Amino acid sequence: MFIGFLLLMLPVSRNTDAGWLDNLFTAVSAMSTTGLATLDIPATYTIFGQCVILLLIQIGGIGYMTMSSYIFFRISHHAGGGSRFLIDSSFSRPDGMPLRDLVSNIIHFTFIFELLGFLSFFFALHHAGVPLAGWNALFLSISSFCTAGFSPFSDSLCGFSDNIAINLTVAVLSYAGAMGFIVITDILYKIRKRGYSLTFTTRVIMIVTAIMTVGGTLILYFSPTMSTVHGWGDRMLMSFFQTMSAMTTVGFNTVDLGALKVGPILVFSLIMFIGASPSGTGGGVKSTSVSAVWGFVISKLGLRNKVTFLGREIPHYRVDTALTSIIVYGVMIFLGCIVLSYCEPFPLSQILFEASSAIGTVGLSTGITPALSVAGKITIIVLMYVGRIGVITFGTALLGRLKGKKRDRPRKEDLAA
Repeated sequence: MFIGFLLLMLPVSRNTDAGWLDNLFTAVSAMSTTGLATLDIPATYTIFGQCVILLLIQIGGIGYMTMSSYIFFRISHHAGGGSRFLIDSSFSRPDGMPLRDLVSNIIHFTFIFELLGFLSFFFALHHAGVPLAGWNALFLSISSFCTAGFSPFSDSLCGFSDNIAINLTVAVLSYAGAMGFIVITDILYKIRKRGYSLTFTTRVIMIVTAIMTVGGTLILYFSPTMSTVHGWGDRMLMSFFQTMSAMTTVGFNTVDLGALKVGPILVFSLIMFIGASPSGTGGGVKSTSVSAVWGFVISKLGLRNKVTFLGREIPHYRVDTALTSIIVYGVMIFLGCIVLSYCEPFPLSQILFEASSAIGTVGLSTGITPALSVAGKITIIVLMYVGRIGVITFGTALLGRLKGKKRDRPRKEDLAA
């Protein structure tokens, strides 16, 4: 992020003057694959500056641990001891899925999807008469698959709200990136190996993704915001695209989000909170974490000790991780909203939407991002940073040092709840 910030500060990177805080904001937003921007990206940055942004997006999307792990496997052909522990702890995957296969597939599938996306975007943009179709197609392809939400166009994708080819290409790339390489690898095994069954993780991801997509699309379709859109086909396409954009955390928009009423804003804040899936390019607490916590709640209400979801028992350590992630995530959003509510004049619904978008690395905004104060921009930068490295990683970095300190053995006491 810091290197990207320094490169964006160079005169060769910019068409117009931009303050250091705005350049830092852009670098953090790109590396965290968020997409929030305080500046007009295509108007402010030159092709060189946009290349810097695109490189940050690519590194952030693939993940620096993934890239280093891939190189490590290619060079050493094995991993053991501390190296194995470090690499293994960096990837969330179901038991039984080989780590080497997952890491290799992440790299290979990333470039395959981005190449196919580039070709589809190029033909669609060229047919629409868009200048620099090749560069814009490359930018859109990488930004879509990495769920970054940065657009080479000043209005995001509002100018293509009725372009089915561009909408569907963005959706396919975003779903592929957000649902994660676990799903892609699992489906590949299903195709190659006769009798292979999809893992429980993949099935949960696909079910939760479908539920959120259908639910969000219907809610937005029947909202007053979409009443001005003529034709049920265009209305359905725009509702689907905006729901997909929030759920996959890709962050493109084809409608004016500033016109949303409080109800849809809260629903989309929840969708952004849940976000994508593990081992993918998207953010949020992840669909699997929400599924584990839902199973935990239902099991406890049913007075059962075992946590189950869809008829399968979930290991307790997975439930513990999910609970920790959701609680810390919620606390960070709450703290961010408190700070923003003190230093910004916007309604609480818009502040909640902005904070959820930042920590979920989504990039959607009701239009308040450029108008944020210095304190507001710094707050969003922190939320984007925490969202990118993960709330558990962030919390461990802050509190992990206490583990090594000698402490008195705590006494057991009862606590009414």
